[in-house]
Amino acid sequence: MIITPGVNYADKYANNVMRNKKKYPKSIILAVERYKKWKKRKDIWFDVDRANEMLDFVQSFIRHVKGPLAGQLMELELWEMFVFANMYGWYHKNEKGKTVRVIRESYVQVPKKNGKTIIAAGALLYAMYGELELGADCYCAASDYEQAQNAAEPIAQAIENSEPLARHTQIYKGVNGTVSGAMYRYSINGIAYQNKFKVLTK
Repeated sequence: MIITPGVNYADKYANNVMRNKKKYPKSIILAVERYKKWKKRKDIWFDVDRANEMLDFVQSFIRHVKGPLAGQLMELELWEMFVFANMYGWYHKNEKGKTVRVIRESYVQVPKKNGKTIIAAGALLYAMYGELELGADCYCAASDYEQAQNAAEPIAQAIENSEPLARHTQIYKGVNGTVSGAMYRYSINGIAYQNKFKVLTK
């Protein structure tokens, strides 16, 4: 689905859920109800353009690296758009008067074979390349080494499979080909910066 400017994809998903409540678990209904309540608040607001920037980034730069869709660009389903739009669409003014995201931490639970890793890759790579955070430090963490690699390898492959992302990025690997992290080097107005992602485990 092409991301159309001005279209609120969170609204589309929320309306689908509210029209067919019997098809959805209570956790999703509660998430949709919170979204609708937040839209009525005066202290925060939903920025459709910023939400859509994130959705467009994922669909423009991240490719599937395994399964029948391997090699194809990611095409988000509407529920994934709802997740990302909530994470990156809500804003408020902090105590210094700066516009910042409302949601700083997210917990997403989905069944197996529903693209958990690609969702995590989308969030990490957007933080590293898309949010314009200078000197960003990004982390891929898991409770054990194998699980950390299961997440880190598709992230590294997503970078390698996107020429614009790979151009100024160095991926660090161990002797066995395991991924330990990556560094994106760039400069703005003659000043050099490094955005990094590191793999962490116990």
